[in-house]
Amino acid sequence: MNNLIPDRTHLAAKRGFIRTAAQSLATSFTFPAGVTIAFTGDALLACIVGLCSLIIGAAVNGAQSYLSILGSGIPDDYQPEA
Repeated sequence: MNNLIPDRTHLAAKRGFIRTAAQSLATSFTFPAGVTIAFTGDALLACIVGLCSLIIGAAVNGAQSYLSILGSGIPDDYQPEA
């Protein structure tokens, strides 16, 4: 069956989602939690805001990468070595 999106592009988009979501997880907690604790002084609230930022940030950034690859094609970083 002829797919609208080639399998290679779909696989690269999945890889892009995972890679970008993982990078986002590495950086999304500190800033929102730090700003929250600086303004409120409440450590529990800062942890909750930081964790929500982790979840939402990773999902949004991963989805952006996924849709970007589907729309624009496979970037050079994901091209197989010749």
